[in-house]
Amino acid sequence: MARVSVIIPCHNACDYIGATINSVLAQTLPPAEIIVIDDGSTDDSREVVRRFDGRVRLLTKANGGPASARNLGIASSTGDYIAFLDSDDLWMSDKLARQVAFMASHPEVGLLFSEAWMFRETDGEKVISRKIGFTGDPTFRQLLHGDFIPNSTVLLRRECVERVGPLSEKRSLIGVEDYEYWMRIARECTIAGIAEPLAWYRLREGNLMGDGRDIDKGLDLALKALGEIESRFPQMWEESGVVRERLLARLHLRAGFAWKQRGDWRGCIRHYRQALRWSRHPRVLRWMVAATVRQRWS
Repeated sequence: MARVSVIIPCHNACDYIGATINSVLAQTLPPAEIIVIDDGSTDDSREVVRRFDGRVRLLTKANGGPASARNLGIASSTGDYIAFLDSDDLWMSDKLARQVAFMASHPEVGLLFSEAWMFRETDGEKVISRKIGFTGDPTFRQLLHGDFIPNSTVLLRRECVERVGPLSEKRSLIGVEDYEYWMRIARECTIAGIAEPLAWYRLREGNLMGDGRDIDKGLDLALKALGEIESRFPQMWEESGVVRERLLARLHLRAGFAWKQRGDWRGCIRHYRQALRWSRHPRVLRWMVAATVRQRWS
């Protein structure tokens, strides 16, 4: 039977980490080990994790960001598979069973993910916001257009991790260190997705990426992740068949569309202008018209 190591980085999540761990302990396919890496918390997170002594291994370190915490957890793990889970998210009870069975029947897949429900908790009840995770075409080319892989749904084959190496611990990538990692993995390994929610992504104040309310920050971080990949693989545009200038224009149009949806035409036009600085290709102009007149566009 394949062994799964669950890696949970934790920073100041004392109100949530207990429920997160319980969702792992409730799996119909129990993991071989649960490793929580406390990344310099200043609240009671470590005390909460210690209540699970004997069932959870706690590692502690100075604050260095989620990538450094995940890298420490991976280096300390022994499983055939590595499952990522954020300290405030939750799993469906059959998440690991479904994914391990899929991996067993698809030995070519190095990274498997699924859809997830975004939710807020109100008076102890989950209030669903929307579903995330695009499973239709999980390729490197598609990832260049945006991150569609919910972190807490990811199951990695250890051989894939060993081939790609650790996550980048650059401070400038905090918030998109996983997105940069998915793109590196997609160049080396096959990625697949299960078109069904197997996890709950919690929306709360303090999330590194939150629900996308900070449009400009989200765009800036995505561009940093793309820049990091471009520096590693300068030939990626030719290999993927993606036109760099048009992609960057589309990302700015997407940000402009988001500002338009909020009724902020100044923010919208600012990004439209930036898009046109990148490209005035007829396709870009058609995208701009669509983003302006439609209520749904991406």
